[in-house]
Amino acid sequence: MRLPWQTLVSASNDKTIRIWDLASGGLYHTIMAHSSNIYTLAISPDGQTLVSGSADNTIKIWDIPSKTLLHTLTDHSDWVRTLAISPNGEILVSGSDDATIKIWDLKSGELCRTLTEHASCVWALAISPDGTTLASAGDDYNIFVWRVV
Repeated sequence: MRLPWQTLVSASNDKTIRIWDLASGGLYHTIMAHSSNIYTLAISPDGQTLVSGSADNTIKIWDIPSKTLLHTLTDHSDWVRTLAISPNGEILVSGSDDATIKIWDLKSGELCRTLTEHASCVWALAISPDGTTLASAGDDYNIFVWRVV
């Protein structure tokens, strides 16, 4: 199952992810996802994978069709604030209050690289349409541009 275009995915401080059917306004599914507030979500370009980041310092990768947890990533030492998935769906990037950016293989959940230029919380990430460039913005008032391939 692929998420239809009329689907909304939400997360909240109640530790859940909810999948909504916008056509009917009804709740399609609820996932008890994390042990603390969820701050960020990302959906793969093919609509098959959902990623959540939380104040429990973890990232969880979910298979949407089966509604099952594929991986729990625990390498951040503080809240996970932002996520981005590359246009080809192969790379996941996370930013955290621990001032790091981590680059992951989305399929395996393997950590590929850690970027440590920010002096404080990483608030936002964006990947270029060709998937080669990453921009990050932090609470340190800096924006960095990275080559990811």
